Amino acid sequence: MSAQAEEVLRASKAWSSYFAAKRTAADGLPWECDYTLSNAEHRAVAGSIQQFQLGEGAEGRRLLERGKKWARSVNNPHFVTALALFIKEEQRHSRILLQFMTREGIAALRNHWLDGIFRRIRVLAGLELELRVLVTAEVIAVPYYRALGGATKSLLLREISSVILADEAAHLRFQKSMLAQITARRAPGLRCLITQLHRVFLVGTCCVVWTGHHSVFRSARYSFGRLLEESLSEMSALEAPSTESAVSRAVVEDF
Repeated sequence: MSAQAEEVLRASKAWSSYFAAKRTAADGLPWECDYTLSNAEHRAVAGSIQQFQLGEGAEGRRLLERGKKWARSVNNPHFVTALALFIKEEQRHSRILLQFMTREGIAALRNHWLDGIFRRIRVLAGLELELRVLVTAEVIAVPYYRALGGATKSLLLREISSVILADEAAHLRFQKSMLAQITARRAPGLRCLITQLHRVFLVGTCCVVWTGHHSVFRSARYSFGRLLEESLSEMSALEAPSTESAVSRAVVEDF
């Protein structure tokens, strides 16, 4: 096995250990907080939280099957383990949001047209495109949860947003590692083209998210320009070159 292949395996194993350790940790959230949303706050965030709760709860069966197929082709079983645990952490976010919604009398959605569009895109995609669609949602989630944390006076909602934001930072590093593995053998010119197309998709998605969630952003005094700027900044960090050994060290430092 080459040194590069060993580094890839080491990085995937480190991510598996990281997500496994996170599963047993308490969320540390102040559920005892008795603050309830005001009518104005409820109107501003309820519909938005419903949509994000639905999106965070995706089962990821198709993504996992594609991940298994790719992992077999490169003999990296740790990739599948890490991917499965990553999906479970996303589902944990959904459960946390649902618990908050239940406290506030916000009903859960069974479906939503935007979530349906993203799901259909992922159905038609291969592993890389499905990951890029997922990465787009994760990138936009960073400014969204920053805004959600500042949209109300609820300490609990602020802490929920902070916890999810910390997780999303790790998720983006994990997805950067996955995409680097999958695209490693691609010609530089083609990688550059795909990166630019991904940015175009991100900008379009920001427009859609702003339209559907502007009440949250405006409550937190976010402009569309700020949403776009922060999303593109997160994308730039995702695109910055890194080695798998650096990824492995970064994961270890998170423990």
